[in-house]
Amino acid sequence: MRQSEERSDDFLPHSTKIHSSRFAHRMRFEIDCKSIPPYSAERARFVSNFQEDLARCIFGNNNMGPSAVKVLEVKPAAGMDWLTVVEFDIVANFGDADEKEALLQKLNNQVVNPNSDLYMGMVTCQADSTFDGILDSGEEGGRIDVPPTKRAIATPVPRVKSVLEKYMHLELPAGSHDSSKFHVYLNFEGTTQTLWVPSPRTLPRRSCVLWPYEVKDCLGISGTVSDVWMSPVALNPSGMPTSLASPLQFAPSPRHGDMAIIDTSLLRQGVTYVVSFDDRRLDCIEDLTESQKEEIAEKFVKYDVNGDGNISREECMVACKDRTDEGLAAIDAQFEAALANAQGGAERQQIMDQKEVHVQKVKEAEVQLLAQLAKADVDGDGELSEQEFYLAEAWWMKSTLNPSKVSLF
Repeated sequence: MRQSEERSDDFLPHSTKIHSSRFAHRMRFEIDCKSIPPYSAERARFVSNFQEDLARCIFGNNNMGPSAVKVLEVKPAAGMDWLTVVEFDIVANFGDADEKEALLQKLNNQVVNPNSDLYMGMVTCQADSTFDGILDSGEEGGRIDVPPTKRAIATPVPRVKSVLEKYMHLELPAGSHDSSKFHVYLNFEGTTQTLWVPSPRTLPRRSCVLWPYEVKDCLGISGTVSDVWMSPVALNPSGMPTSLASPLQFAPSPRHGDMAIIDTSLLRQGVTYVVSFDDRRLDCIEDLTESQKEEIAEKFVKYDVNGDGNISREECMVACKDRTDEGLAAIDAQFEAALANAQGGAERQQIMDQKEVHVQKVKEAEVQLLAQLAKADVDGDGELSEQEFYLAEAWWMKSTLNPSKVSLF
């Protein structure tokens, strides 16, 4: 395709772009917008691949192709400029409005399901499933929680994608042995998990390393409120003779960019290793100011409705709903004040657009807080202890914009 045929409205000067923020549908991607600058070949490929991905997911084998997906704007995400938001519309000839709505609902159902065909696309494999931007109904999207190990494997790299497609349906016969890996057991805080590591018997020595993030993934720490404040420092063999029980330290490796690793040739198959962490979870609570600690204590008492010293899942949902309502009320108050002082239609429209962005962020914050509160239940008893709640709130205070304390307009 010639360069002139690849150009879309996104390649026009900013003043002549089509802006339809009120009616546009949005998707957010874990892609740095700086990596696909306007007018570049990278941007052209991104837009073309995005159109192809959506056409495949929306229309299937119908005659309507990528040209039915109109890209209106590609821009950094508000407040998160390391992510990219794409505004688009479906411009095919529909028999009635219900037909288009049904297609958008179909797309929304794929966005909220990380295991759908959407996440096998060249661009859409990097979509953010937590972002609600397809439908304007204001209803919850019914997000589907798919365990990472069950999600479809996809990549934007064409060469890697071709390999995945070649082998993705290959099934190993029952009882087959994979000599490229062996297993050890990791123990932490009374929980033991199996970890498979690369074997130096069949793989190059450079590839036979254990990374800290693999330990945290195995123990279910990655992505939780504890993740930020915990770093594995050593594996301590359990149930072995003293002469063989020296701790294996994560140490910087010049061969691996001075990043901390453990050589898997030092591990023994089937042995249980107790993981030592640099654990700063209590430190993060101590770093809170007295007023912050009092605020968290008051919330804990408020949400512990039955007074049993723990917060149940139902009580967590009430807490999140209250926080969202408070955030939306604060945004409404600032919005009304800003609108009253606005001069001219352009400024009023800008304020309305800003409100839309902040409302979206508060709704996303509710979803994220529910997920983080669930992950804060490190002992898996279905309830949050006071310490677990403190940890979740400390994480929240360090990572979320509070509209009641920050000027938004």
